[in-house]
Amino acid sequence: MTRLQAIIVGLCLVLGIAGYLAFGRPGMADQPMDKRQAEIMEKIRTAPETLTPAETLARLEQTAIDKPDAPEPHYYIGVMLRQQNRPDDAARAFQSALRRDGAYVPALIGLADVLVELDGGGVSVDAARLYARAYELDPTEVRAGMWAAMGAAQAGDQDKAAQMMRAVFANLPEDDPRRERFAPMLDAIGRDGPPSPEQ
Repeated sequence: MTRLQAIIVGLCLVLGIAGYLAFGRPGMADQPMDKRQAEIMEKIRTAPETLTPAETLARLEQTAIDKPDAPEPHYYIGVMLRQQNRPDDAARAFQSALRRDGAYVPALIGLADVLVELDGGGVSVDAARLYARAYELDPTEVRAGMWAAMGAAQAGDQDKAAQMMRAVFANLPEDDPRRERFAPMLDAIGRDGPPSPEQ
């Protein structure tokens, strides 16, 4: 074997391993899918704490096949992919969840969080829209409301940002400890908004 052939064979081997790690199921022995899923289900029943990430992902993927209209498996696949530092794949999984239920709040927030991560911490118009929709559907998602306001501020609409922050603050229960944290922000922008022309 010439030196060039050895380099080509080595390169093919490296690419094959990288492809398996990216798309295969590392840590899981080759076996028929039915048998693998049966073993995973038995693990879930008897010792769920021993599940590997690959097994958990395989089970979620099977659940997504078994329940094609359910957003939850796609959402949790997105959560796992994000934990594996695969934000682009996570975004696609969250989008799959939203195609099944456009009002599924966890996926709205998950996708918005990934967009912020991909944008280096900036809250894009799309991310702000997702956060605002999540907060509209579930006003207990205070963080989503505040991130939507931050998106408006970053887009240059300070009045809208202030209005959104006031709305989030007003929806907090009186005994919510977050009121104390948000109070300085409200003081900075004015709790009641700008004075009316008559004043």
